[in-house]
Amino acid sequence: MRFRGFLFLALLLVALNMSVQGVWSARDDVRISCFVMGGAISPSINPFSALCEQDPLFIYSAYPLNPDLPESQKRKLDRIYFPRTRQVLIDSYDFFMFWDARIQHLKSRQLSDLDHAFREAGIGSATVHGPSWEHAWTISTLYQLSPVLDFQIRFYDPWRVSFRREREEVFTPFADLGMERVIGGAYGIMEPKGGSTVWADMRPQDVPWLTSWKVGSDGGVQWVFADKSDVDWWGLSLGSRGNNPYAIDLVANLLLYSLDRPLIGDILARREARSLLSTFQARKLLILTMLEWAERFGADITSLADRLTEVEDGTQDAVESFLERDYGSTITFMDSLSPTVSRIGQMASDLKDQALFWVYLVEWLAVTSVSILSASILWTLMVRRRIYHAASQTRLTRI
Repeated sequence: MRFRGFLFLALLLVALNMSVQGVWSARDDVRISCFVMGGAISPSINPFSALCEQDPLFIYSAYPLNPDLPESQKRKLDRIYFPRTRQVLIDSYDFFMFWDARIQHLKSRQLSDLDHAFREAGIGSATVHGPSWEHAWTISTLYQLSPVLDFQIRFYDPWRVSFRREREEVFTPFADLGMERVIGGAYGIMEPKGGSTVWADMRPQDVPWLTSWKVGSDGGVQWVFADKSDVDWWGLSLGSRGNNPYAIDLVANLLLYSLDRPLIGDILARREARSLLSTFQARKLLILTMLEWAERFGADITSLADRLTEVEDGTQDAVESFLERDYGSTITFMDSLSPTVSRIGQMASDLKDQALFWVYLVEWLAVTSVSILSASILWTLMVRRRIYHAASQTRLTRI
């Protein structure tokens, strides 16, 4: 019986996962696919990963590349994560993100595939450098693709971004939202190549923060950030969360501009709609966790699981509206859905509490019975001494 319960839950999780895939991939012709590679790919650090986790328009594949691994181990990881052929690379991804990726181990064929993708297939890239500049870029063909002539790392002083107002309005709307007041702490100094475009500078250092260029008429836009993966400025980690609330929206505009898509028209509305969608996903996972826990102790989760599946199916319209940039419809629908999700969550919590009650009751009975039995035995043996008899007094007698 327990096996059947586990099988049912497993099928439920698969069904919900397929439902999520169906909802979030309902418009695959619209969605943007990214490949995130490097030593820091966690959404709590990397804004590109965070964007793809929270925004239905973006999906990504992650390649966690520990910089301290020997090259032989990195090549083993290549066989798991890196696109196997040039055609797979071009067909699967629209944009590459290198987060201080130490990729000096890549074979010439793989570097050639990247070169072709960036020069001739219109695929863009964004790079945040640390030691990767010295270890990988300057010694490979990627240097020719980079809009940066030289890059110096390891500087630690307060800085803030100043967007250049004469550029296209890709990033300047974020100045009105206070992004130029966000303080960073670590940075590098880059020297842009001739022909590249500097979009923003760091103050008071007066050095470029973001630069780009397009390689050839058919190539993609290549970007380089100079902030050295500064966690304070991006504001995604636990200690700095909230410092820069529009950081991933800036990344979204960068990606949209790189792929000749319309830029975000209403940043505030999009952020609210995205927050409601991601909050729903988080609440759904919490409910699933409680249902899984309750099911392990024999609770019947069928009705709640069915209701959760129905709610999940209903979010498809909200995601469609989001992808069509109808953020108002998304917000209205998700707000109307919130009470239903709350009720399902409360019912799941009650079911969990009921299962816990019987667990605690059985444990209490077991502990109490053992305590009573132990006390009875102890009283019988050590206090009343029923099974002990005093020995008669013996003494030596004269024969």
